[in-house]
Amino acid sequence: MSRELIHIYGPFSIQSFGLIIAIGLLLFIWLTSKHVKAKKIMSSEQFSETILVGVISGILGGRLLFVAEAYWSMDSFFDIFRFWEGGFSILGTIIAVPLALTLYLKRKKIPVLPFFDLIALYGPLLQSISRIGCFAAGCCYGACTTLPWSVIYTDPCCMAPLHTPLHPTQLYSSVTLFVIFIFMRFIASKIFTIPGQLITLYITLAALERFFVDFLRADRDFFTPQLLHIFSIHQWLALNLAITTCSIFIYITIRSRSKKHESL
Repeated sequence: MSRELIHIYGPFSIQSFGLIIAIGLLLFIWLTSKHVKAKKIMSSEQFSETILVGVISGILGGRLLFVAEAYWSMDSFFDIFRFWEGGFSILGTIIAVPLALTLYLKRKKIPVLPFFDLIALYGPLLQSISRIGCFAAGCCYGACTTLPWSVIYTDPCCMAPLHTPLHPTQLYSSVTLFVIFIFMRFIASKIFTIPGQLITLYITLAALERFFVDFLRADRDFFTPQLLHIFSIHQWLALNLAITTCSIFIYITIRSRSKKHESL
């Protein structure tokens, strides 16, 4: 797939990355709004406003973390704002969205955890589709490999090394996240009903996905101390995020069981 689908004028064009992200986002919004829990949590107007806040914070968070790591490779200051050309950090989005939405939902007096649990059902699907956009743009590319399913980029506009067999790490992530989506939507949603369980489980699984796939990526960045080079920057962030959310999940579960035991 070519990175640029339709050239409009000058620097403006329709990029495959942006188009695929838009498709994933529209599907995410439609599925979430149609879920039976959505109407119980908030009105349709509040839902639209909340989604808008989530989208903006997700774009900013994902782009800011990417820029913080790759600013040295940008030709000019304006490259920071070319988000439609690719260059996002999923971890940045995962961190920014809960922070921004928590403040917004509390201000609007909307139950925070039930809404996040709803988002957790379809968030992995959005991530899965987004990774296909990464694959089209050539960002988040993998390390060199001799495996028969390696991918070779030939489009000079893509962000990956050209004419080199690479691990299709974007597709590894996409498939893994789709499996997480199936698990969250059809299994976890029926097992875990305590507010906060689904969102913490989702973030834990998404962080672990990034942690393990990152071993095969070639665009890894590391902290300066040599001692920390066992993992990349994203792996350290993902590992800490997974430990934090997993701990919260365990705490929520134990606290709920304790309350049930006390009421008996």
